[in-house]
Amino acid sequence: MGEKLQWANWKTFPWIIFFVAIFIWIAIAGANFYYQSQGGFTGTGPLFPISVIYPNQFLWSGFVFAFLFLVGGIFAFQYSEKLNVYLLFLVAIALVVLGNLSQGDFDIAFLQPFYLKGRQYYADAINITDGAIWLRDFTKNLEHFQLHTRTHPPFVTLLHFWILDISNIETLAIVFFAVGCLSFPLFYQILVYLGFEEARRKWMLLLFAVIPSVNIYLLVSIDSLVLTSTLIFLLGFARIFNQNKIDVISFLLISLGLILTNLITFSGLFLFAFLGCFSFYFLLKGKWNFVWLSLMTTVTFALSFIIIYATAGYNHLETFLQASHSENPDGFRLLHQPFIYLMTRLEDIGEIFLFLSFGYLAIFFSKKSGTEVFDNQNINILFFSAVAAISAMLLTGAYGTGETARACLFLVPYFLILLKDINADQFKMLFYLCIFQTFGMQMIGNFYW
Repeated sequence: MGEKLQWANWKTFPWIIFFVAIFIWIAIAGANFYYQSQGGFTGTGPLFPISVIYPNQFLWSGFVFAFLFLVGGIFAFQYSEKLNVYLLFLVAIALVVLGNLSQGDFDIAFLQPFYLKGRQYYADAINITDGAIWLRDFTKNLEHFQLHTRTHPPFVTLLHFWILDISNIETLAIVFFAVGCLSFPLFYQILVYLGFEEARRKWMLLLFAVIPSVNIYLLVSIDSLVLTSTLIFLLGFARIFNQNKIDVISFLLISLGLILTNLITFSGLFLFAFLGCFSFYFLLKGKWNFVWLSLMTTVTFALSFIIIYATAGYNHLETFLQASHSENPDGFRLLHQPFIYLMTRLEDIGEIFLFLSFGYLAIFFSKKSGTEVFDNQNINILFFSAVAAISAMLLTGAYGTGETARACLFLVPYFLILLKDINADQFKMLFYLCIFQTFGMQMIGNFYW
């Protein structure tokens, strides 16, 4: 598939779906805002489905960075075939930095997400004096911590403490961003294993960098670390499809991704649900190899946390149960607040879609020739296993506080790999629409808690 890059043929794009998606968003957001202005309560933010946004103060420096992001992204996309992949990694990182510097400067983009609101892990990390004692007593002291600390495993806050103990908040920001940026080579290798051609892989890498959710939340967000660890997990499955067999390296990648993810977020349950859905699909076909893989991976996970409990005194299961109760003290919301349950489920799904971009939604829901996104069997298995897993989590009431564009950042690769075989013109138009939407979103608001 030789893909000579010119400006996209805009006439072939599914514009009807694009504008219908925007209309539906405005209609639901308007109805939600009106209902709340009349004294109603939906459990969602006033700018549905965006759960958290603060207006930006206009700064000329921010506008310059945003303009460089827009022009640099389009220029890199136009000449991607002439750039080697290592240079494209640097370009992708630069696009994330420029996108976030649209907020104004280094302090606003890199540091304020840690300290400004006073409710982050940082606020608890600076009060730790002995990490070992703090970890041992974490569950006992859970209710005394900030919201994010008490609804996540302790290793997130401990990571802040360890870095701050040897350096400062600037180093903390840089380390977090560096780990998040590992997602670019991991994602690229996944594309190699899934059979993407070189030109399409380069386009995908740049799209990954400018899609709203990744561009906004990859910088100094704990969820960027989760994205990296879940991509290690996904890399293991992509490797299995590439080789058509399960080997030791694939098993280790899947196990490592599973353990690392669950060390820093309880959303790591998504990976267990994914394993269950993935294994069930092959079990229906009479194949037990993925069932045994899932069981061995789960045993490895359990042994790892048993060792942590034996050496550090930290009980992961007990902490998870207390954290779940802390976030939903009245139990399953559908039973006592059914309307709010339904509205927050709609908010969670809507926010994931909005931060994927309206351009992506137009492609995803289009039936036009050239926009076929479900043509590859292996990619379909990965995608629908991920959708089934996240659907099960949402049905249980997960992500009651919204902000799924950030908390579910790990879903983005599963959506993007569907673009493997879409028409080149459609891909180009998608990229341009996506980068313009991200440009606008970065200029208008600050999306951190």
